[in-house]
Amino acid sequence: MQVLPVPAALVESANFLLSFGGITLLFAILFKVLPDTKIAWRDVWIGAAATSLLFTLGKMLIGLYLGRSTIASAYGAAASLVIFLVWVYYSAQILLLGAEFTRVYASAHGSRMGSSLTIEALPAAQSAPNPRV
Repeated sequence: MQVLPVPAALVESANFLLSFGGITLLFAILFKVLPDTKIAWRDVWIGAAATSLLFTLGKMLIGLYLGRSTIASAYGAAASLVIFLVWVYYSAQILLLGAEFTRVYASAHGSRMGSSLTIEALPAAQSAPNPRV
């Protein structure tokens, strides 16, 4: 018996696309607003899309793992804490990887081509004295 009037594959595809689009928008806002440098929107969108794809795939894989594993029966409530910590770690790594990808893409192919997005050197008055003098 079919509960929905549309195929399940269509619902899953719509869920993936809406999730991907929303997460891409959130990452794009993060990558545009947070850095101390100006980055063009076209570079931000490419980095946000790559990050969102990895984030959405990770979300699906952790969902599959939770649905098929028996870790909860072995560890009880502690399994929830472990899985939550793994998810937070994975999310942080994906965010940092996406930010680095966006920086490298903007430097190599995008609006900041040929420039290095590094912190400028300290002024001469604040630099450390030369030990050879």
